[in-house]
Amino acid sequence: MFGRMPISNEMNPSEDSQTKGPEAPASPGFLEWWKDTVAMLRPHVLDRLRIVDLAEPEQTMQGIERDTEFRGFNVWILVFSIVIASIGLNVNSTAVIIGAMLISPLMGPIMGVGLGVGVNNLDLIRKSVGNLGVATGIAILSSALYFLISPIDEAGSELLSRTNPTFLDVMVAFFGGLTGILAGSRKEKNNVIPGVAIATALMPPLCTAGYGLAHLDGGYFFGALYLFLINAILIATSTTLVVRYLRFPIAQPVDAAKEQKYKRYFMMGLAALVLPSAFILYNTVTQSVKTSKLQEFISETVVFPGTEVVKREVDFPEGKPVAHVVLLGSTVPADLVLQWQDDLAKAMPEAELQLVQNEGPSGLEDLQRMVNLYAEGQTALSLRDAELVQLRTELSNLKDRDLPSSLASEILAQAPDVSGVEVANRRFVGRDGLERVVPWVDVQVAVQDSLDSLRMVALEQQIGAWLLLRLDADSVALQIREK
Repeated sequence: MFGRMPISNEMNPSEDSQTKGPEAPASPGFLEWWKDTVAMLRPHVLDRLRIVDLAEPEQTMQGIERDTEFRGFNVWILVFSIVIASIGLNVNSTAVIIGAMLISPLMGPIMGVGLGVGVNNLDLIRKSVGNLGVATGIAILSSALYFLISPIDEAGSELLSRTNPTFLDVMVAFFGGLTGILAGSRKEKNNVIPGVAIATALMPPLCTAGYGLAHLDGGYFFGALYLFLINAILIATSTTLVVRYLRFPIAQPVDAAKEQKYKRYFMMGLAALVLPSAFILYNTVTQSVKTSKLQEFISETVVFPGTEVVKREVDFPEGKPVAHVVLLGSTVPADLVLQWQDDLAKAMPEAELQLVQNEGPSGLEDLQRMVNLYAEGQTALSLRDAELVQLRTELSNLKDRDLPSSLASEILAQAPDVSGVEVANRRFVGRDGLERVVPWVDVQVAVQDSLDSLRMVALEQQIGAWLLLRLDADSVALQIREK
C-alpha cells in the first residue's frame, strides 16, 4: 500500500532548523582560545613565581645555624635592646621601641627551631630551643629589673596593647616568618630581617611580661607571654613550611608513619595555641561594634535643651556593655531618662545606660562658668605665647649682635699705633624715639705715640670701614682718643 505518512518534528529538517537555529561555533572556539591563552601564559607566570631553583639551601642553613648561637656579644646586645624597648614602652615612644627591635638577636634561635623541624635535625632543634629559652629568660628578667627601678609605674597604651593578642597577630607572625625565611634563602641577600623583626614585634611582649613580673600582675605577664609564644611558634612554623617547599636536604630521614603522627600532634598543638587568639579577636570586634552602636545611640537620643554631654564612655564589665554618660546643664526629667533607657533596651537588650547629671537649676550657670573659664584660659595662653615669641625674637637678635671675642685683638694686630681697645654693645635712642643697639669701639692711643690730626683721621677711617665690614653692621660708634 502506498499512502501519505505523517512527518514528525524530528524528521523535518526545516522545522528543526527553524526552532533550534544554527549551532553557534563560538563556544568551542572560546574554550580553545582560553586553553591556548593559559598554555601560553603559564610558562611566564611560573617563571615569575618560581623560587625553588633560586634558593641556596646550604648557605641558608649555615647562616641560620650560626645565628642560633646565643653567647658573648649576643647576650649583651639582647640585654641592652630589652632595656631600650622597656624605656620606649614606659614612655609610650614608638620610635624607641622600633629602634630596640632593629638590634634584637631573637630571630636566630626561632628560625633555628623551624629549620631543625624542617630538615629533621634534632640536634639543631635542641640547641635552638635551649638558646631561645635562655634568651627569653634573660629578656624577661632584664625588663623586670628595669621596671622595678623605673619611677614611672603607670602602664601606658603601648604596654596595654601587648596583653590581648588576637588572630591578626597570628597572621602577622606567620607572614613575617615567611618573609624572613624567603629573604634568607635567596641567592641575592638583602636587609629584610630587621623589617621582619619589627613587624613580628618579638621584643615588646617580653618587656611587657617583665613589667607584669615586676608588678606581680598575672594579666600582663601571661597575656604578653602568650603573644610572644604566638609570634615565635608561627615564625618557626612558616620557616618549616618554606624549608620543606624549597627541598632543603634532610638531615635524618623519618619513617612516613611517624612523620604523619608528628604532623597531627603539631597541628593539634598549633590549633590549641591559635584558637584563643581567634576568640579574643571575635570579642574585640564584637565589643567594637557594640561600642559604635552605643555611641551612635547616645548622639541621636540623649538630647535635651540646655544640657550638654560632657563625657561618654563604654566599658564591658562581665561582658555586658554599659554606657556611662555625664550631663551638664538643665536637669533631665526622670521620666525622660526612663524613656531613653527603654529605647536602648529595645535597640540593644544586653546594654545598659547610666546617666550622671548635676542636680538643681544651677546647671546652666555651671556650664557658662566653665565656658568662661575655658575662654579666659585660652586668652591668657595666647598672650603668654605671644610674649614668649617676642622674648625669643629679642634673644635671637641679641645673640646676632654679640661682638666677636677676638675683635679687640684683631684691631690691635692691624693698627700698630693703637695701644688699647675697648668694645661693647650700647643702646642709643635717636631723635625719632627709637631705641637701637649699636656696636661701640673705643680706640686708645698712648700719649708718647701721639699722632697728628691727619693720621688720627686716617686711622679712624681705616678702623671704621673695617668694622662695618667685619661686623656686617649699618653703623658703628667709634671713638679714637689719646690716653
